[in-house]
Amino acid sequence: MRRQRQNWHLNEVQTQNVPVGGPEPGELLFTVGPDWRRIGLEALIRLAVSAFALGLAAYQGTKAWLLLPTAAVLLVFVLWPLRHWRDGMELHRGGVICRGKFYPVGGRAAWVGVNTVFLSSTFLDLGGKKRINVSFMKDAEKLFARAYSNVV
Repeated sequence: MRRQRQNWHLNEVQTQNVPVGGPEPGELLFTVGPDWRRIGLEALIRLAVSAFALGLAAYQGTKAWLLLPTAAVLLVFVLWPLRHWRDGMELHRGGVICRGKFYPVGGRAAWVGVNTVFLSSTFLDLGGKKRINVSFMKDAEKLFARAYSNVV
């Protein structure tokens, strides 16, 4: 058995051969949900960076009327990962359903790792125009491999 890589390096791509799916989703194999640990870690890292930036601005004597808008912008920055709380996808025999859109599987599936600002991101490329961001989905790579190639 082969283990999937969980730690990505800059722009690393890992391909996987998957059986050809049909035009319809078919039988539900697995459901992938949000990774709350990853979402919380990203929010905590952003909170630490924001607190440091706001403290530095206050220490340097920034005017009080500028600190409030800065704090509001930093609050949006900290809460931004919470938009992934509904991330998830369904792995069906014929393809993947993510955010209500069906992506048929077949041929090659590529896992693309990209280094971002804080934590690395992982994308699933099924050969279409759009990649699926699976960074905030729990065990997406493992369940995809189990569903389509029986490799863990």
